[in-house]
Amino acid sequence: MSTPLFIVLEGIDGSGTTTQARLLAEWLEGTGRRALVTAEPTHGPVGAIIHQILQGRLTHAPAGERVPVDEVTLALLFAADRSDHLQNVVLPALAAGRVVVSDRHYLSSVAYQSLGVDMAWVEALNSRFRRPELTIVLDIDPAASVQRKRAQSLAAERYEQVHFLERVRENYHEALQHARAAGERVEVLDAAGSVEAVRERIRGLVAPLIEGR
Repeated sequence: MSTPLFIVLEGIDGSGTTTQARLLAEWLEGTGRRALVTAEPTHGPVGAIIHQILQGRLTHAPAGERVPVDEVTLALLFAADRSDHLQNVVLPALAAGRVVVSDRHYLSSVAYQSLGVDMAWVEALNSRFRRPELTIVLDIDPAASVQRKRAQSLAAERYEQVHFLERVRENYHEALQHARAAGERVEVLDAAGSVEAVRERIRGLVAPLIEGR
């Protein structure tokens, strides 16, 4: 059985994590590895609630006003969804010898929920979750990422505004330093190039990991 390998792609909205996670999984399958591509938030019971909140379809409504869910509650929901995801999807796949490629993991919570709550608290909330063998952060200018989302004609979600994403990007860079200090392997790639160029750079990071597994 292959040695378990958990790979995560991270980055602000519009950085290309979803596309690149799919392409990576397809490439791994083409090399003869059994791969699973997955994502957070999930479409499980807790993840479904998160999606509705991010899309603005689920809010508080005291006195007829629409009040967004606060960051503390969101951080707790993301942690619950992550726990469910790991226990029911990621860990069983790893135990079966599959390479798991996830579009986002705990660093997303640290980067995004730290907009409204203390980063150390979010990191502590997620401290017991399984860490990846490799995290790849796709780095892109927030203005370019928003342009990408608009070009796709997708409705903007909660954080998809330049001023929010600038702060999230800063949080990512701080959080990845903490992760590296804890012994995790985190690589940063420029995501501003073509899909094909970014794909090849990701493969270059992953290929040494899968050799001999």
